[in-house]
Amino acid sequence: MGEYAEGTYKLKMSYGVGAQKMTSALADALKPRCDDAQSIEAFEACLLKGLPNGAPKGTTMTFKTGGALSVAVNGKAVGSIGSKKLATAFANIYCDKNAVCSMKAVGADGEIASSGGSGLLKKSLILGAAVGGGVWWRKKQQA
Repeated sequence: MGEYAEGTYKLKMSYGVGAQKMTSALADALKPRCDDAQSIEAFEACLLKGLPNGAPKGTTMTFKTGGALSVAVNGKAVGSIGSKKLATAFANIYCDKNAVCSMKAVGADGEIASSGGSGLLKKSLILGAAVGGGVWWRKKQQA
């Protein structure tokens, strides 16, 4: 997972996972951050549409958070959900006090930066997959 300038998040799969599992993990992380169930359902439908063959190793998903949450898979736009509340909630999966992981600032070379980072990539995290973060988050909430 990487956070880039202007509220763009990129997730590159290091191993494959099914579309439903990927979508459910992200939706589960959104639910406590966003009370707009209709927008979360629209996000799930959008992501499922964009992952007809699941999320095999190497799949890249890009999420742009601004006034809406835009989704692209492997560089191809999949859709956009016009909810600022949802877009903010998505960013908060990785940035709020209950973030599913801790992202570190990186330099232009992709290495952890000693001060603030530089280049387009602001922060990054290497995860096995978002599902791993989703499973961790669910366990944290149950504890």
